[in-house]
This record gives sequence, C-alpha cells and structure tokens, in this order.
Amino acid sequence: MIYYPKSHITPNLYSNGDLAYKDTLSPYTGQYFSTYDNKFFSGNYPGDGPNIELLNLSVTSPGLNTTTFEDQNPEDSRFYPQNLEYSLLKKVQYGKDVTPTPNDFFPNPSNNDYETGEFTRYFSKKINEVVYYETSDLFQNNLYIGFSLPWKLTGDKENVYQINKNIVGLKEQQYSVSGLGDYLKHNYLKFYK
Repeated sequence: MIYYPKSHITPNLYSNGDLAYKDTLSPYTGQYFSTYDNKFFSGNYPGDGPNIELLNLSVTSPGLNTTTFEDQNPEDSRFYPQNLEYSLLKKVQYGKDVTPTPNDFFPNPSNNDYETGEFTRYFSKKINEVVYYETSDLFQNNLYIGFSLPWKLTGDKENVYQINKNIVGLKEQQYSVSGLGDYLKHNYLKFYK
C-alpha cells in the first residue's frame, strides 16, 4: 500500500457489507478508511491491520472490469453487475454454495412416442417459490423438487384431457406442489394428435 498523509484519508469508517474485498468480491463488514483518490482499505487507518483494498459497490469502480470478470467467471452469475448488489446484501461468498439451477427444456415427442400413445415429461419446482421448469431429465437438489409424469398423447380427446388433468392433480398432491396446472396453462391437450 502506498503512503497517504493524514490529510488525504478519512479514518474510522464502518461498512455493513456495502463494501467488498477487491480480490474476491466477498462482502466486507467492519472498520475501514477511505483515501482522497476514492480508494477504500480495511482497518481504521493506514497501518491498522493488513489494510486490504476494498471496493465500494454502489459506485462504478475503474478497477472492476465487469466484462472481463464475467468472461473469467461465467459459472457464478450471482456476481454479474445486475445481481451483485443483491448477492452482497445476502452476504453470498463468491465461489461457495453455488447451487445449479435447472435448464428450461421444450419437449418434442417423437413418432415412436405417438405410436406408444404417451411420453414422460420432467419438471422441477423451486422449494420455496411457485417457480417451475420443464427439464429434459430428472433434476433436483436442495432448492428444487424434481418429478416426472406420464403424458398421454393419443386416444379419445376428452379422455386424454381428463387423464392428463388427473395426473397433474395427482402430482400436485403427491409432491405437495401447487401451481403445476397453472404453469401448464391448464393445456392438458398439449402435444395431442
């Protein structure tokens, strides 16, 4: 750290997580000081502790090149500029507790599925929200419930509608998930031929 005269620093400031470590972007809570050139360092004043450089995330810092950061860290979108403030408020640490999310998928039944008369659809629902994803395979983790359901494709139109509707209702009860019918827009004849 370069030398700053006392007239060029503002000592004894406190951060409630509105600053972050420059190298990891982890939220910083504690004493800090600022300098005349808009830099921030841990500690009450120069020489008080290791004086690690911090970033004020409420202003654009020339030291943070977001394009480069995203290019180098594509897997953790929690720290992209549009998500950064929320992640810092939630005290999320970069590179830790990254939970994958399901990828949305639009199924396309094959000719063989139509010959069989049905196919399997897969869904994931966020545990604490009514957020659904249709997935290509079973996806579940500590944030998402995953389940599959058979989907009728052929037969008497009213019978197909009723069977698919009943299966959706059964899955809502079986997994204690509400809103699956709404997510499907109650289109129980989707893919019907």
